[in-house]
Amino acid sequence: MNLGKHYYFDLAAGLLAGFIVLLIGVVIWLGSQMGIRVTTQSSTGNTLGPFGPLTLVFSEAVDETLVTAKFFIQPEVKGVFRWVDARTLHFVPDEPFEPDTAYKLVLDAGPLTNEGALLKKSRSWTFRVRPPLVAYLVFAENRSRLWTIEPDTGKTNPLTDESFKIFDFDASRDGEFVIFSAFNEQQGIDLWRVDRSGTNTVLLLECGPDRCSVPAISPDGSQVAYVREAAGPSSELQFGSPRIWLLNITSKEDAPLYEDQQTLGYKPMWSPDGTNISSFNGLSDEIRVLNLITNKQLILTSKKGYPVTWSADSSTFVYTDIETTDFGPRTLIRAADLTLNETVTLFGEKDERDYYYNSLAWSPVEQALVIGLRFEENSIAEALWLMNPATRDGQVIAGKSDYVYSIPTWDPWGTALVFQQFKLRGVYEPEIGIWKRGIETRVIAKGLMPRWLP
Repeated sequence: MNLGKHYYFDLAAGLLAGFIVLLIGVVIWLGSQMGIRVTTQSSTGNTLGPFGPLTLVFSEAVDETLVTAKFFIQPEVKGVFRWVDARTLHFVPDEPFEPDTAYKLVLDAGPLTNEGALLKKSRSWTFRVRPPLVAYLVFAENRSRLWTIEPDTGKTNPLTDESFKIFDFDASRDGEFVIFSAFNEQQGIDLWRVDRSGTNTVLLLECGPDRCSVPAISPDGSQVAYVREAAGPSSELQFGSPRIWLLNITSKEDAPLYEDQQTLGYKPMWSPDGTNISSFNGLSDEIRVLNLITNKQLILTSKKGYPVTWSADSSTFVYTDIETTDFGPRTLIRAADLTLNETVTLFGEKDERDYYYNSLAWSPVEQALVIGLRFEENSIAEALWLMNPATRDGQVIAGKSDYVYSIPTWDPWGTALVFQQFKLRGVYEPEIGIWKRGIETRVIAKGLMPRWLP
C-alpha cells in the first residue's frame, strides 16, 4: 500500500518537473519569437538636456559592437557610448544637442548578440532639448532656499524646502541634479543632493562637526570635489585648514584629493573634459592643477587665486593675479597653456591704472571671454566685458555705473549668460541678471549664485 503511494507521488513529481521544463522551453521559445526588446529612459518624456544622455535599456545582455553599429541619430551627432552594464547604454554628445531641433534616434533591426538574438524590427524615437532652467539661492530670516526659474517664461519652482540653511551649491552639467551644502545640528556642514524637479532630496555625505562645502560636480556627473575643514577639538577652537576631497556620488567612496595632508586648497574647479581639478592655496599664494589621469601637477603663483576659468577644449587655464609695480599694485589676467607648458599675461601688464580684474568666464563654444573690471578709477562698481582674447576687442554686456556684476556663467551653447548683480546704493538686494546676444540685459529673479540647470 505504501509502495503504491510512493509510486503515484514519484509519478506526480516527475510529471510536474517535466511540465516545468516544458514551460521553461515555451518561455524561451516565445522570447526568441519576440526578439530583443529595447526602451528609452528620460526624466521628462521626449525631451532631455543638451548633454543627454540618451539611454537605451535592452531586455537582455547585448553585444556592444553590434549595438553601436546599428545606432544612428538624425541629424548626425558625434558622441561617445558609455555602457552602464550589458543591458544599459548611454550616448553622450561631444557637443550639446541644439535647441529648437527635432532629433530622431534609430536602432536598426538585426542581431544584437553573438548568439544571434535579434531586434526584429527597427526602432526609432524622436526627442528635443528641453528649455534650460537657472538655479539660484534665496536667503530669508536665517534660512535659505534653492529655486529654479525658466528664463523665458519667469516660471519658478522650489528645489528645497525652508528647513535648510544652505551655504552654497553646484548644478550638474546634464541638468539632472543639484548638490548643495547645508548646516547641520552640530554646526558642521553636510552635502545633499536634489533632483532638478525638487524631488528626491537625499543626504549625500554626513560630515558631523566638519564643514564640507564648495561642491564642484565633475562634467560626467559621477563625482563631486569639495572643501573639507576639520572641526577643532572643542567648539572654542577654529576649524582646520581647507583641503580638497573627492566623493564618488554612486559608491560613496570618499577620500582626500592629495595624499599629502600638507597640500591645502579651496575653490575646486574641473576642466571641461574632466581630467583636471584646480584649487587655490591662499597660505602659499599658489594655484594647483592636478591631472587625474597622469597624476602630474602644475603649480602657478597667484596672490589672488580666484576666479579662474577653462577654455572649452581644456587646453588653457585662465586665472587672476596681483603684481606690485612702480606705479602700485596691478591686477593681472594670465593664461596657462597646458599643451605648450607656458604662461602669458593677457591683461594688466601695461595698464596705466589698476582695473581690478575679476569674474572670469570662457565661452564653451568660441574664443570669447567675459571679464569683470572697474571702468571708473574712483568707483568700486564692476562691469562685465565680453571680449576676444586674441584681438582684445569686445563689448560691455552689463555696466550700469552704480552696480557690481559678478559670477558670470555661460549656458551650454554660449548664447546666454547669467550673473549676479547688486546696487551699491540703497538696500542690499542681490538680483540674477541674464544677457543674450542681440537682446537687452534684464533681471529675471531676486537671489544669489546663479547656475544653469540645462
